[in-house]
Amino acid sequence: MKRFSIAALLLALLIAVSACAGGAPTTTSGASEPNVAATAGSGEQASSEQASTEPASAENEADNPWASFDTSKEVHLIFYAVGTEGTDHDRVVSMASDRMKELINTTFEVEVIPLSDFQTKYPLVLAGGEEVDIIMTHPYIGPFTTHADNGAFYELTDDFLATWMPETMKSQIPNSWNQASYRDKLYQIPRNASDYEQAYGVVVRKDMRDKYNIPEITTFAEFEQYLLAVAAGEKETGMFAMYANPTVPMTLTFLQGINNWQTVGAALWDADEEGVINPDSLFNSVETPEYREYCLRMAEWAKAGVWPSNAITGVTHITDLFKEGKSASDICMYKAANEDIVQMEAKGVEVEYFNILPEGCNTRISPYNYDALAITSFSKNPERAALAVDVMKNDYDINNWLQGGIPGEHYIYDEATNSHSNGPAAEAYPWSGWAWCLRSQLNPGEGGIVPKVAAIREEYDKANLDPARFPVDGFTVDNSEFEAESALINSLNQEWATSFDLGVFGDQTEAKLDEYISLLNQAGMDLILEQTKTQLREFMAANS
Repeated sequence: MKRFSIAALLLALLIAVSACAGGAPTTTSGASEPNVAATAGSGEQASSEQASTEPASAENEADNPWASFDTSKEVHLIFYAVGTEGTDHDRVVSMASDRMKELINTTFEVEVIPLSDFQTKYPLVLAGGEEVDIIMTHPYIGPFTTHADNGAFYELTDDFLATWMPETMKSQIPNSWNQASYRDKLYQIPRNASDYEQAYGVVVRKDMRDKYNIPEITTFAEFEQYLLAVAAGEKETGMFAMYANPTVPMTLTFLQGINNWQTVGAALWDADEEGVINPDSLFNSVETPEYREYCLRMAEWAKAGVWPSNAITGVTHITDLFKEGKSASDICMYKAANEDIVQMEAKGVEVEYFNILPEGCNTRISPYNYDALAITSFSKNPERAALAVDVMKNDYDINNWLQGGIPGEHYIYDEATNSHSNGPAAEAYPWSGWAWCLRSQLNPGEGGIVPKVAAIREEYDKANLDPARFPVDGFTVDNSEFEAESALINSLNQEWATSFDLGVFGDQTEAKLDEYISLLNQAGMDLILEQTKTQLREFMAANS
């Protein structure tokens, strides 16, 4: 049966990434000189600045790799990111800006769009009403392809990159450029490290699990047992079993994860299939029995009071609500789970992290373009913006300040293990709260991982999907031939998907789902699915 998808599966991927805001990547690849010619566009673009041909002195070159550039003109840049902003954000960014001024006579500020607002505010920023030079990108913010098609981003040609981002050209992981290209052009600079960033597990309070005699949780069904028990027993206390809301769509964990479905553009592939992915086997989820069962289960959870009746209006991230003691569970990736454990333990509450993936299901390291940076097409200083990104990505102090704040205060650095752990003021500047796009091999690894979480991380390694079976990194659907259909489907998904996630339709869920499917069919989901299959087939042939 052909199957139809929802935007929640797209948006969930970004928001699941947001759950990892508490940690730096621990899995990276070795870097070598990338062949950007294979991915970046060709030709030259006009430059208002010029790179100096005068060599820097050996002393200056050692202290400042950018000393040879003519940066006599002082420039101030505006940088927009998506994520979590701590109370010490301005102080940390100002410190990094001061160092950048010393290096390239450039200052900058970082505006952080909260996760609760990115779907509405991000497009407005790119609509031209705001001054912005550098902006975070992600396949599902916007989405990226729509903004690229609309000319929002500055094209990064070979010559431009070689001139204005020399250190990135030396340090960037080669395959990351392939993943970041779009229609054989480059509009974004990928991050330089990646890790497991999908929410494959759940966090629960041990006191609640003990109170209701729930065994250690190893399956989705056991987690459901825990939720329903807490929902029934805590009605009078004000604690919800799970304070779900639109900040974390649950399809990625409770539908896609447990069914071993992997994302390909706007479609899915069932990794239970043997051998290399076959483009003809792509599907979308909305008409599957699994999605119908998921929607009905969410309606049952809502009716049982697992989350508040007004959950659909919620804007506070569910992880924050869990840490505030307002709920008994959290959905997050392993680094955020570790943060939950450490921070709740400091409050005298024991919490546990459980992997609920069925045996045989796969995990996946996120591609490098899942958090990247672009220079806007309307930046008044694109060359200096590129140079600034080069500094942010490659200057050790600036990169780690932006990533984790001030050592000894926001994080503790362990030189012996080259790792970081929470400092006394960690909550004032959470590690990688917004700087996902700057993750790098310069960052110290994750320290302070509790043994249980470390053991689950090893389970994820064993379950990692072999890239040879799933050679889709760098594949992006070109929707230029069906922009109208894509826009209509995105609109329908925004209107309907979260309501199914939160069980809003109650006893009318099946009837509403049938209505939703009918609207998607009329909007052209068949066309988009078939085009995705065709484009993936061509992509795989070109990269074989």
